[in-house]
Amino acid sequence: MALPIKFIHTADIHLGSMLNISNEAVFEKNTIFKEAVYNAFQKIIDYAIFYSVNFLLISGDLYDKDEISIKANNFFYNQCQRLLEKNIKVFIIGGNHDAFIIKRELFKMPENVFICESENLSQFEVLDENSNIIVRICGESYRGKADSRKMYTSYKPLQDGVFNIGMLHTELNGNSLNYVPCTLANLKSNDNINYWALGHIHKCDIVNDEKPTVIFSGIPQGRDMGEAGIGGCIYVKVDEAKKVELNFLPTSQVIWDKVEININENKGETPENLTELINLISNKAKLIKQTLPLIPKDIKCNEDLSKIVKGYAIRWIITGIGNIKNIFAEGSDDINEIICDELNSEFMKNDLFVFTDSIDVRIENSVADYREFLDNNVTIKKLYELCHRLSEEEPIKGLLIESFGQAWEKNYDRENLNSLKMQLDDDDFHKILNEAKELIVMKFIKENR
Repeated sequence: MALPIKFIHTADIHLGSMLNISNEAVFEKNTIFKEAVYNAFQKIIDYAIFYSVNFLLISGDLYDKDEISIKANNFFYNQCQRLLEKNIKVFIIGGNHDAFIIKRELFKMPENVFICESENLSQFEVLDENSNIIVRICGESYRGKADSRKMYTSYKPLQDGVFNIGMLHTELNGNSLNYVPCTLANLKSNDNINYWALGHIHKCDIVNDEKPTVIFSGIPQGRDMGEAGIGGCIYVKVDEAKKVELNFLPTSQVIWDKVEININENKGETPENLTELINLISNKAKLIKQTLPLIPKDIKCNEDLSKIVKGYAIRWIITGIGNIKNIFAEGSDDINEIICDELNSEFMKNDLFVFTDSIDVRIENSVADYREFLDNNVTIKKLYELCHRLSEEEPIKGLLIESFGQAWEKNYDRENLNSLKMQLDDDDFHKILNEAKELIVMKFIKENR
């Protein structure tokens, strides 16, 4: 085979979607929030051309929805035309978001684009200049928004020295009935496949680094706090011995993150008013601007992140004990919104911006006898012990979530959002638990003074 084989593995592009920020005014003024998903995919194409890869793999969810988007279709067509000019092929499987991709293209795709069927396994061969097979690519698209088939059982290319790749959109969960059930053991037991190019999980993860190499490439551009950190794609080189070399190529222009600030972290400098609190957050924002995001673990990256990242979208989680809690409890205005506006007016003007998406205040009161009650009252101690158990022990935590009522989803699932219910993720759960604990403690103190 012609060596080295070079390709890029990506997935979960979600063309047609935008960043889910809370401030519409900022959204309208800053086109990056509208275009970041498109910009990330364009960066992938830039990489493919720069590194002169043989082909590009897209392991599902190229599009965000089955509904036709002229803008997304046209954008994808134009990017594939760029690859066609460099003789770079594109192989795609449909995921749960774009299962009908093969039927939905408004534009006739360039001849370098190959989309896998949904009823049977598709198999493609990549040839060198002498018409020798250098790679086989196997893939199968979803039939609908969910697919319970054990697709991996049909991935049986020849074992004849050719490097074989399997494309799969899966949770890698053997019990999943929605997203192609399978386990790592299932994939490892297939001796025919050298590299499993996985999609669906939005976090880059090297699941197995030996034969077979099993990787989730992750989402190229996170769209909300649930997709925090830097996204990218995987640049793969395969040598004559079929040894796989992996590199992470960053593509996220906007980095989502949650940053906790304890107002008591600097002794003697606990903020007493909103000006001091905003200054404290502002100092943290300045530090963020000086720190590059971490790349996914266990994979090298040779790219200059400072040339990729344009800004950060932050949720500030404010913790600690202080009298400033009373300002939030008694204020009639939307104090959180005021703080967000103040911070954004300062940090959205810069080339490397820090956008404050939200403020989550979890400050506890500091009434004179509050600490004494926490330290000495048996009832309060029991309450704190119970809250710790509710927070950490899964069986008792599950019972509490059961009691929340029908307004809440019992399990957070970003792929199956129920518009009639509130999604309960870990952040919301801990916030509710802490606020309930605080209300009980304060009421107990008032009644026992």
